[in-house]
This record gives sequence, structure tokens and C-alpha cells, in this order.
Amino acid sequence: MDFGSYSMPKLNDCSQAVQSLDPIPQPLPNHTNAYQPPIDKNSGLHSLAIHENHDMHENPDSPPPADGSKGISEEQHLCQYCDRVYPSRTNLSRHIFQIHRVPSRKNKPPGSSNETRGAICYEEGCNNEKFKSTTELRNHLVNKHNFIFQVIKNVLETEQDFIRWKKNVEEACDIKWVKQAAKKKASGCTVVTYICHRSGKFRSSGGRRRALKSCKIGHFCTAYLKVVILEDGKGYQVELYPDHYGHDVSSAEDKKVKVQVAKCLNNPVRGILISTTGVLFENGKYEAIKGSVIAVERLRQLGIAIRFITNDSRRTPADLVKKLQSLGFSVVEDEIFSPIPVVINTLLTLGLRPYLMVHQDIRPAFDKIDQTSPNCVVIGDLGGNVSAEIFNKAYQVLTSSPSPVLVKLGNEKYYKEKNELVLGAASYAAALEYACSTEAMVVGKPCYDFIMNAVNGLGICPQEILMVGDDIENDIQAAQRCGMRAILVRTGKFRPDDAKNEVIKPDTIVKNLAHLVDMLVMKSKRENSNKCSSDGMPKYPQEHKKQINRTPKPMEVPPPVPIQPHYDVYPFRFGGAEVS
Repeated sequence: MDFGSYSMPKLNDCSQAVQSLDPIPQPLPNHTNAYQPPIDKNSGLHSLAIHENHDMHENPDSPPPADGSKGISEEQHLCQYCDRVYPSRTNLSRHIFQIHRVPSRKNKPPGSSNETRGAICYEEGCNNEKFKSTTELRNHLVNKHNFIFQVIKNVLETEQDFIRWKKNVEEACDIKWVKQAAKKKASGCTVVTYICHRSGKFRSSGGRRRALKSCKIGHFCTAYLKVVILEDGKGYQVELYPDHYGHDVSSAEDKKVKVQVAKCLNNPVRGILISTTGVLFENGKYEAIKGSVIAVERLRQLGIAIRFITNDSRRTPADLVKKLQSLGFSVVEDEIFSPIPVVINTLLTLGLRPYLMVHQDIRPAFDKIDQTSPNCVVIGDLGGNVSAEIFNKAYQVLTSSPSPVLVKLGNEKYYKEKNELVLGAASYAAALEYACSTEAMVVGKPCYDFIMNAVNGLGICPQEILMVGDDIENDIQAAQRCGMRAILVRTGKFRPDDAKNEVIKPDTIVKNLAHLVDMLVMKSKRENSNKCSSDGMPKYPQEHKKQINRTPKPMEVPPPVPIQPHYDVYPFRFGGAEVS
């Protein structure tokens, strides 16, 4: 599910083990006296050529035929395990392989395809040790390297729900899930197993043509998907093991990008701020961005604190939560940081009467504010409701005041909606700023106070927080000014020119949120592996072995920061004077 210059192998379970062949043939009980040809000392395996060219009657322990003949004819081939005779060498070879499970040829030399097959451990100290099955590899990673496999369980009602859910999983893992075998009947249910397409086990039905480039990888991946179909239409129970091992999930990314991501994640990551629009979903679309749903869930499993910070001025926090939940995200309103509650509380505190240039869906949130004889203007996302009339009215309100107050919800010049870039609140506010020779007050990103409110809500220092966004100015530059690491995603309103910006340089650029989470998961697994020894006990430096049994001193934990981000009042400055 992947994720330095070296692409760390990835983790979890594969559904069914690869059957291994017994290299030493065992004689059958009812043929203990059957003729046994010589054994090749180099390979340890029975040589079919020796068997075919050896005369049965040259063995002194073998009795001669009763009819006085010289034995089987040259056109016939005898199996030394069951005395069955076959008319051709091909039939005998197939029989020995299928019935007695003995390879018909010697082992191939090192470097051949037969030699390189198997599940390989790439961890330090294992020297690329190979295992016959992914089950053995998984047990090895758990017992020796202390890897922890994740599992995501879900219950779906209909087949269409499962297909839709499976599609989201495939997008999150950047792979395809392929049925490993036919459905297996069990008591009251049917079990279907899907394996990772990048495991190399997939075989295209189109002859010799490969279905995808991932078929060339040839390793055994430990990720798999198990589906239990309940009878009588009771639903689908799914278990997803999303972690991969043995291949790079983000193999399409440039090697330089992987180095940048690894360098960016060198320091601890305890919290993350995620921009909603452009990272989780796009306006005008009724589905989440590729892999973002499962990515958020995996972040929670890693124990990383999450806050969603947005400039969305067409939805209140409650409406935004409903939108995200409808797309499959697990979100609560306390995790949303929106400029709308801050503006409302500020207007009430300062006694300002606004003229609203906002989306009609958020107008009810301003009903408790007196809007008669307005003395300020609040501008946000108009949602296409743009006319000369409302701009003229706003201009009249601003020019009639000796100290014009213009507030804009966020500083977004444009955003993406239905695969098109449309103007944002900052572009509309620029017209009024120019006409009235004033500067608008920004509530939202990239305002320092607004972003630090979200940081204080996490209770974590900015150096241990990541900012993920699609806006090079409002997300990336603003986060770096606050002391955070900023990661730009290639979704939402991202444009290729953003990566070439000479002034604002993100710490790294990733494909999407799912790709970043893959790298975080991999970093977490490496850290867990380094902290524990093979017996599961914590590792200690050599010079501190005598202090292991000592009781550690209790850590001084700073008091938690109260989380009240939505009701802070930002100071307005009008004509050099501060109004609070």
C-alpha cells in the first residue's frame, strides 16, 4: 500500500502460500522393492536421463522378467516410483512432476528464473534471505524485525458497495487487486481472496502479452484482500492488509523525489495539517481524491494527530463535516479549522455590521449579527453569484466610512472546480481594494494567527507538524513561515509552474496524500524495527546496559493547550490603530 534513495520494501499479508516442491523423492509404501536409479550427487535429485538410459536388468538386485524378455522396449519409459510405463519421455516427465512432485530436470544455475523466485527479505542482516511463501516472509518480518501488520476491516451491504470500496482501495494502494483463486465455500459464507497485482503472480489472459508493467517485478507482495460473502444477502465482510513488501508502490515517482521525501521526513512527525479542498476532494465532484480516504484512516492508525485547515467559504464547518463524511472520511467538527466561525465571533466582539458578499449557503450562519446600516464588508466565495450591483453596494459601504473595513475569507486567488480553475475571494477583493485604496484584512490562510491556532489546537511544536496542501502560497509558504515542513501535492489546483517557483520552494512534492502516507508508514516500520530486538525487547546502547533495570525519572509533560480555535478574535488594524 511503497511507501531515501532506496525505496523501502513494503508490508502486509498475502492470502495463500506458494506450494514448495519436495526435492528428495520418497518411495511409495506399496513399491518398496521397486528399482531405484542412481542419484546425481551434484544436485541431489534423480536424473531423468540416467533413469531412461539405465538398463533395468543390470541391477543385480532386480529379478529378470518372467517371460525371458529383455525388459521394456526402447519406445517405453518406466517410472521408478510406481513401475508405471509411459510411451513417451514427455508423458513420463509430466507424471513424475505431477504425481511424485519431483522436478524432471536438475536445478537451474544461479541467476536463472527458477533460482530467483521467492519472497525476499531486504532488511539489514538478512542478506536478501529468500522464503518459499509470503506467509513465511510475513512471520519472519514479525518475529525477527518486529514489523506490525495493519488490518482494515469493513462491512458492506451490497456488491456495488464492495466494488466501489475496492476501487478506492486500489487507488489508495496504486495497484490492482486480482482474484487469487476461485471462490471457496464455507459454512454460511463464501470466501474470496485478492492478491496484489504487483506481486508478480498475475498472469494475463491475453497469451504472452503482459497486462501491466508491474508484472515484471517478480517479487511476492504481502498485501492482500480477503472478502467473506455472507449468504442470504447479509452483506460483505472485508479485511484489507494494505502494507506492501518487496516492491515500490510509488515506482512511477522520480528517484530524486523519493530522496526529498525521505529527507523531509527525517525529523519526527507527530501532527499533520491537511488542506481539505484540493487534497481530500475537489469542488463540484462527488468523490474523494484518489486514495485520500484510506490515507486519513492510516494516519490515525499511526497515532498522528490530524487537523483539517481550510479556506472554504461556501460551507460552514458543520456542512464541511457532512460533505467529508459523505465521501467516506471519518471527521468530527472539532478537527475543522475554518475562517467562518472566527469572522462571526470577531464581528460580534467589535460590534461591526457587515455587508455580506458570500455564498448563499453560509448566509444563515450570520443571522445573529446585526446587518442593518452596514459599516464593513465581508467577502468570500461568491459561487458564481457575481454582479455589478453587489460590487457597487460594497463600494458605497466602504467609501462612506472614514476607516473602511474590508474582510476577506482567505486569500485564495483561484481554486479548482469541475476540472476548471475559477476565481476565488482574493481576486474579487482585489477590485474593492484598488477602488477604495485600502487593504483587506485576511481571516484564514495564509494568516499567521489563523494557522497557529490550528497548531496550538494540536498541542505540538510546529517543527513536528507537516502541512499538506495544493496551494503554493496559502499552504506551503504560510506553513514554512510558521516553522512547519510543507508538502505540496500534485492534486487540486496544482500546476507544473508551482514546482518551478524560484521564491517558494516546498520541502517536497508528492503525487497525492496517499503517497505521503505510504512514506510515513514505511518510516514508522523502520523506527519500530530499530527500537526492538529480535525477541521484541527494546534495544539499548552498549554503555547503558547496566542502567536497564533502573527506574526512569518521570518526564515533565507540559500542560495541554486549550482547544478553542474557532472563537479567537483577531486584532484589526485601521489607520495604524489597533481595535481589540
